[in-house]
Amino acid sequence: MKNLPTLILALALAGALPAARAQDGHDHGHDHDTPAATGPASPRLNAQSDLFELVGIVEHGVMTVYLDRFASNEPVAGARIEYEAGPHKGVAEPQADGTYRIAVDALKREGELPFAFTVTAGSDMDLLAGELDLHVEEAHGAEPASRTLPQWALPAAAAAAAIALAAVILGRRRTGSAA
Repeated sequence: MKNLPTLILALALAGALPAARAQDGHDHGHDHDTPAATGPASPRLNAQSDLFELVGIVEHGVMTVYLDRFASNEPVAGARIEYEAGPHKGVAEPQADGTYRIAVDALKREGELPFAFTVTAGSDMDLLAGELDLHVEEAHGAEPASRTLPQWALPAAAAAAAIALAAVILGRRRTGSAA
């Protein structure tokens, strides 16, 4: 037991060194260039049938609609998408990038908004329905709910705890042998 503090210190440092070495330009499969998501996600609506899959994403009171073939996930351009959202009815505006645009005042207010879509693409026609949740999440300046620690934080904390423990044990042995 005489070498217990030395053993604890050696084990703590051995655990900290591999993590420290991994930081030196080694990519261990993590994509460090991908930016972290910040702020709450935009409200989304998903609806699907045997023929189509529709995703609506609301930003700044405007819904961008993505329409794909359900079986192949192939985008559907040139379709007619009629919508009904509560008392609001209309036709989504086709965009040059193959998406569709819906702009109604109801998309600017909080609450739940049911949507019904009639999609016509060539000879295919289908009804899709979904509900959009427009509740505001955290304010933009608020701290995120969870944060991730750097890779080295846990081994460094373990090493610091081991060093502190070793110091306490050595201090007790010295005061005990001096008495």
